[in-house]
Amino acid sequence: MSVDWRHSEPVELLKAMVRFPSLSLQETQLVDWLEASVKATELLAVDRHGDNLVFSLGEGRPWLFFNSHTDVVPPSPAHVGDPFEPVEKGGCLYGRGTVDAKGSGTAMLRALIELAAEGFEPNGRISVALTVCEETAGHHNGMHHLRTVVGLHPDAAIVGEPTGLAPCIAQKGLLVLTLHTSGESGHAARVAGPNAIYAMAEALSALKTVSFDETNPFLGDVKITPTMVSGGMAKNAHPEVAELVIDVRTIPDVPKGRIVEAIRTATGADVRVCSDRFVAVETDPDSHLARIAREVTGRDHFGSPTASDWVFLADVPCVKLGPGDSSKSHTADEHIPIDAFMDGITVYKKLMTRYFEDIP
Repeated sequence: MSVDWRHSEPVELLKAMVRFPSLSLQETQLVDWLEASVKATELLAVDRHGDNLVFSLGEGRPWLFFNSHTDVVPPSPAHVGDPFEPVEKGGCLYGRGTVDAKGSGTAMLRALIELAAEGFEPNGRISVALTVCEETAGHHNGMHHLRTVVGLHPDAAIVGEPTGLAPCIAQKGLLVLTLHTSGESGHAARVAGPNAIYAMAEALSALKTVSFDETNPFLGDVKITPTMVSGGMAKNAHPEVAELVIDVRTIPDVPKGRIVEAIRTATGADVRVCSDRFVAVETDPDSHLARIAREVTGRDHFGSPTASDWVFLADVPCVKLGPGDSSKSHTADEHIPIDAFMDGITVYKKLMTRYFEDIP
């Protein structure tokens, strides 16, 4: 694919990225191309850890770290045409991954290459990490690998996800629970004992009463949503077990253990934790990075209800920021306005230079 990361038009770079059908765990071809084509510019240091790439300018500290992901979700059956053949229409670029999150990743990498070509030398180090398996939330996650296995410890980070180029400084966590109720097994015509489905109905009613006084100024309240329910073994068998899956969107102000205990107490049911990996995170709005992000974008800070790889950077000041509309992620008509994508390059360049000015 003859696209030059230094001289090609930025939108052509994004088109090239989209043409790789890089579903989670199927990203090697894209990563091979990225590694080779960026090395060819001879402008950045390139390190590869598995299928995770880290492109760097400068050395030492402070270390400003940019991260986005190379994987995309499977195309929707409702896609018109080839979802991996990008199409320009009405000032937008359509295709799977244009907004989530190859738009952000391409803009970050192009911004760093442009600065390097212009001779910018940071008083420290800037890295752009393009990592794998963000969409799957499994143990293959590339950002988790870079932090826990490779041992990268940056001083501040920008996570590239579509935010309309507004600085997100708080993000809800995700706590997945299962709630189990029990009954007496036997033939439906004979057994008159406890019924697991009736018990589940009572537990659901009790679940609606669970709430917390704390709110977060950027994220609001804890949100508890039952998402799946199952029970019974046969049409004529008294249900012995019923199960409910609960999606809890957490805030930093309420500990996860307290949420679990409140649900257990209110429902009287067996509550089990399926996943608590995605913690709620927030960055001090008065931190150096958050202030610069607000100045550069001219936009107010906000909070996001959706999770991202920020959870693996929870120990450093972090801002989630990228071009495009998050509501277009994973949709059949996924697209990004080309002007917004180009603005993303400008914003990332300003963040890369401004961060090193007047560091506390």
